[in-house]
Amino acid sequence: MDLLERLRTIVLAATLVLLPMGGGLHAQGFPQREMSNRKDTLTAAVKTAIRRLDEQLPGTFSTDLKALQGMVLSPVGENDPIKFAMTRPGVASGAEGFSAFFARGGNLGNNLFTLDGVRIYGLSHLLGLTTSVPGDAISTMDFCIGGFGGEQGGLTASHVALHSPAFDHHTLNASASVSNTFLGASVSAPIVKDKASVMAAARWSPFGLEYGLLKKGFDKQGRMPSLSLGVWDAYVKTQWQVAPRHELTLSGFGSRDGYSIGFPSADYTLGWENAIGHLSYRFTLPATTIRADISYNHFRNRMEHAAVVRGDESYLQLQSKIGEQAYGLTALHAFFNGHFLLSEGLKHQRGDMSPAGAKASESRIKVIEDAPFTESKSHPTLTSAFLEMEFNFGPVNLMANVRGNYYKNRAERKQDLYEGMAWEFSARAKWRIISGLGIEATYDNRTQFDHTLEGTPLGWSLDLIVPSTNRLLPEHAEQWYGGIFASFFNQAVTIGGYHKKMENLVYYTDAMAMFTAAAQGWNDHVQVGSGTSYGAEFLYEGRLPESGAEWSLAYTWSKTDRTFPYIYEGRPFPARYDRRHILNANGQWKGVSAGFTLQSGHWETVPAGQYIGYLPAGEVVLDYFTHPNNWQMPLYVRLDLGYRFEFQTRNDGARPLQHSLTLGVFNVLNRHNPSMLTYDSDTKTWNQVSLFPIMPSIKYSLEL
Repeated sequence: MDLLERLRTIVLAATLVLLPMGGGLHAQGFPQREMSNRKDTLTAAVKTAIRRLDEQLPGTFSTDLKALQGMVLSPVGENDPIKFAMTRPGVASGAEGFSAFFARGGNLGNNLFTLDGVRIYGLSHLLGLTTSVPGDAISTMDFCIGGFGGEQGGLTASHVALHSPAFDHHTLNASASVSNTFLGASVSAPIVKDKASVMAAARWSPFGLEYGLLKKGFDKQGRMPSLSLGVWDAYVKTQWQVAPRHELTLSGFGSRDGYSIGFPSADYTLGWENAIGHLSYRFTLPATTIRADISYNHFRNRMEHAAVVRGDESYLQLQSKIGEQAYGLTALHAFFNGHFLLSEGLKHQRGDMSPAGAKASESRIKVIEDAPFTESKSHPTLTSAFLEMEFNFGPVNLMANVRGNYYKNRAERKQDLYEGMAWEFSARAKWRIISGLGIEATYDNRTQFDHTLEGTPLGWSLDLIVPSTNRLLPEHAEQWYGGIFASFFNQAVTIGGYHKKMENLVYYTDAMAMFTAAAQGWNDHVQVGSGTSYGAEFLYEGRLPESGAEWSLAYTWSKTDRTFPYIYEGRPFPARYDRRHILNANGQWKGVSAGFTLQSGHWETVPAGQYIGYLPAGEVVLDYFTHPNNWQMPLYVRLDLGYRFEFQTRNDGARPLQHSLTLGVFNVLNRHNPSMLTYDSDTKTWNQVSLFPIMPSIKYSLEL
């Protein structure tokens, strides 16, 4: 079994632990000769928190995390804001059940994730099944795919902005929860009444213990791989009202995913971690707010491989690191009773990046822990300034911003040097022509200075993040959107279309290079090209205030392609997650929630035929490929159901305790949806691998 097959096996083996209530894997095989006769289609799903469209800005969807409670947003039953974003129009999902998504034809690495304005590089948890930020540390989320604000740069597809809860300087609040995936707790309390408060939230996953019990009870013959893991996250924030108009906030976030998987002839260790510190000072005047921010961001991912090859031990350790410091100053001014807003800001970022460092030896014992990695190091800096104006009066909302960026990569290798200037522009307009009917539009011209080399199929944090170089120029996207919206009787509809052109996209031609001793030569396996995406989007939402019922229906028709000069003779071919049709329907009523999703299949690369080749040793049979992503997987169809029951208990006249029990069933139809293809060289067949059958989940929460 080669290394790529081992990695796929790791995915499947690790997934076993994520099926604690009877789940499993399914592989459906079909002969290679049948591939050319099959066509079409796939999906992803999630539920929705409903907000009226006429309250939303074009290209932006906002939600309160409380509104997502009770919905089956992920296979593990966690309350996940990223899965909510994946139900919005214009968004295609990656592999089944995971956090990877693709907004309006962009790549996975074109999405920006922030917590209170600070970027999070490793957002996935439990191999991508949920988000690494504790749910109690998030109060609201803004998801933007067009009409981007000027303050946040470094994206060309979408911005997921997570916001922590506001402080209550008077009351103690606490909560605890237990589920089959996490044990969690949170607390917020005043330190000095009316002056200072602190909050903390943390989670820990007991999956390692659960897997050990599962293996001990059902694996009498020792066929299941050994598996140990450490998965946790924590968030702490304190706020001090220094003076009536002066506020100081200090926060910290950390998360870790670590997995050790053992096979009879090989051991693998996977892991990634985040560590973020953020200091923010806010000064408020009647018409002006000034904010100063300092942050430090650490991200690291790693992989270790110990194996016996032809009787000899070999050991390989890979890692990628990012250390980033950021300093920012922004100001917001309000004029004419808030009808005209003006904001400006300045930000400087300095980073230290070491993509794909590697060290190897004959055995694990001979590896010296302090031995240097063979790695390429870069020290990029980015200085940005922006100016934004917004006009909001009656039926009209207008916004425009300009952002200037000066980027310099002081790399240790000459070929990785780069220095350049880039300007960005965004605008949006919304006009309510008559009561309940209007038009909207957005325009974005955006630049991104780092690239994500997507070497794994699931959107893990193991994908390499690399800086711009003279060969890998900054990515660029220009996007137009226009649509109409209508609202009536607590219902709202929007219909629109977009067109997007992308330049300097990267294509990692040899994902295996990420897992070899030559990984530090990642730039030898990258092609640079372009892409286009266009489509139509539809969103219908409604609610019945009397009963609390809410529902939404989102549909996207889109077409996305990629073009690389040295691939397929420079002709366009489908992007891997070019899902032509995407439908998401969601609703909830009196604690009962349901979500249905139907999507066209993603694309895989398979041989279109075979031919005879001639070598000095004789004839050989070779595979013939037409172009990358030449085979479309079947439709993805999934139905999820959930129920949330809440009640209160009182304790001697004190504040009541809030209890909630959330039950969920992921993939009620038990449909074996496609996640990837694998090739069995013994039977000469391609196998469709499905990860998630029907999966129940349960979560109990107690809140004071």
